[in-house]
Amino acid sequence: MRRLVVVALVLFFSLAFAVVRAQQQMSEINPRAELLRSIEHGKALFSDPKLGTTGKSCNDCHVEGGTKDGQMGKMTIKAFDNLGPRYPKYFMMSNRVVTLDQMVNWCIITPMKGTALAWDDQGLADLVAYIASVKTPVKAPEKAK
Repeated sequence: MRRLVVVALVLFFSLAFAVVRAQQQMSEINPRAELLRSIEHGKALFSDPKLGTTGKSCNDCHVEGGTKDGQMGKMTIKAFDNLGPRYPKYFMMSNRVVTLDQMVNWCIITPMKGTALAWDDQGLADLVAYIASVKTPVKAPEKAK
């Protein structure tokens, strides 16, 4: 009985120590800095032709990081301008409603001829974080003559 009590106390204090340590580690993480790091990595992936096999990157169709209209064949591709809140949405080329991460994978698979990123791939999360962060620059008003 005494041995059982000792084992139970050791387990209890080990678990309590682990919880306290996990809380300390969580308080050391800066969520804003982590998001910015994810966006920067996504921006780098956006220009990486290794996502596909055609030698093209996302940036070839989504010009200047998605801040300007681009082309895919004869089709005009609009600048991103705050895409995050516009998904999920119906995407005519796949004939169904898609999420933003599914749209990213469609672009990797179809025009770039690459392999889809897994739903839990940090690279996919980083690409989506970057794309969702893009806002088109505000044009300065023209001066009246």
